[in-house]
Amino acid sequence: PYTSYQRKVIKNFYNNKDLRLIQKLGELVSNLYLESNEKKRESGWKNIRKMLLDLKVHPHEVEYLTRDKNLAMISKKLSEMF
Repeated sequence: PYTSYQRKVIKNFYNNKDLRLIQKLGELVSNLYLESNEKKRESGWKNIRKMLLDLKVHPHEVEYLTRDKNLAMISKKLSEMF
């Protein structure tokens, strides 16, 4: 019961999901560079792990990227994906 316009909007929304996730991941990495609160940093790293898995990054690679909590490694992966 959707109009053709609504179907197109819905289709575009799902087609661009990865792009939105990559953008959100980039924002999260930027925020973590500035964050000093340890609880918020830990929460941010949990979100990074989840987003990488949502972007279908292999679980072993996610573990490797997040093990040392090195934001430079995440930034490098982001530039490869984008």
